[in-house]
Amino acid sequence: MKIFFDVDGVIIDGWHAKPARRNPWDTTLEQDLGIRRDALQRTFFMPPEPGGESLMSVCVRGERDLKEVLAEVLPPLGYRGSVDAFVAYWFEKDSNFNHDVLRIVRQLKRCGGVDLYLATGQEPYRAAYLWNDLGLKDLFDEIFYSARLGIPKSDTRFFAKVGELLDIARGERPLFFDDTESVVMAARAGGWDAYVFDTVVDLSENSRIAHILGRIGEAPEE
Repeated sequence: MKIFFDVDGVIIDGWHAKPARRNPWDTTLEQDLGIRRDALQRTFFMPPEPGGESLMSVCVRGERDLKEVLAEVLPPLGYRGSVDAFVAYWFEKDSNFNHDVLRIVRQLKRCGGVDLYLATGQEPYRAAYLWNDLGLKDLFDEIFYSARLGIPKSDTRFFAKVGELLDIARGERPLFFDDTESVVMAARAGGWDAYVFDTVVDLSENSRIAHILGRIGEAPEE
């Protein structure tokens, strides 16, 4: 069985589709780097106008290099350090694991017949950081991200492409958890068994996961 997890809002406890569940990485950004949070949000993370597209979204889709964009964006915001230093600060701050989720992932990894994957909206630098520096490569078989596929994760074609790359058979219904409802709906439209993630209970009480863990008598880790 193939099981896919989103990163932000599921594996990483940071950005979440529900504002009340968010754990912002940039709380002390102005104190640490001299950049106002609201200014960076407006300039980089938010669309310049309603219906537009943010610079971050362009990077996530793989159409622009993140560091090249930040080299243009950061100096007008008063930042005087290097782009690499900013990226290192950002990625490290935005790396709080949801350990309850990872506990279940580790249990599943010990089960026979289970393949674990990440399906996430990332640009290449953070995807590499997540995979290599944070060690997610030790838990998951592969990471599929938007910039790699050239398709936003909210597009059903994202899931069709992953299916092609893994040779997923019709009717296999990969299991997928994501915190964003529109992404879940796109996955379902592609034939995936997808669920909106809110808390770890959405994993532990999922019937397919419970069946796998119960079948081999898995006990929760201490």
